[in-house]
Amino acid sequence: MFFHSSVFLGIIEKALEIYYFFFALSSDGTQVGLKLGIGLYDLDIKLIPISIDKIGLRDKTLDDVVLEILHQGQKELSIQKTYSIKDATLIRDYDKPGYGVITQNEKMAIRQLAQSEGILLDPVYSGRAFYGMIDHLQNNKIEKNSNVLFWHTGGLPATFYYAEELKD
Repeated sequence: MFFHSSVFLGIIEKALEIYYFFFALSSDGTQVGLKLGIGLYDLDIKLIPISIDKIGLRDKTLDDVVLEILHQGQKELSIQKTYSIKDATLIRDYDKPGYGVITQNEKMAIRQLAQSEGILLDPVYSGRAFYGMIDHLQNNKIEKNSNVLFWHTGGLPATFYYAEELKD
């Protein structure tokens, strides 16, 4: 996972000069791989991991687990950056409904992207994260005129499972 994330980051950063990178997060792997890639290649990308559920692991928060793995990766890869809990923080504002609970916000985000770009989002992961990005943009939570990337991590099969719920 880490190798793919770091190569992906290097290509994206050089090609697009992005500053904000939004993605759905349910476990630690995606965020850790991206964060270590940023540290390894000294990239200037601000990760915005949108938590899609309220997961906790082994009596720890997901933030704590992410930080532990970041420290391990930092040592193994000889990354000079020192990581703190703020490097492992997730955006939790959108996980309140719970895992797999589809709200009008996810439905709106899915419809908006499908109608404007022809891109389908799943309602559990990418739909929730895309709504989080829309909310950040509409409420000026990021710098104006910044380059923003949304990473669609898949999940299309969930669209079929939630088909009836998505109709309204």
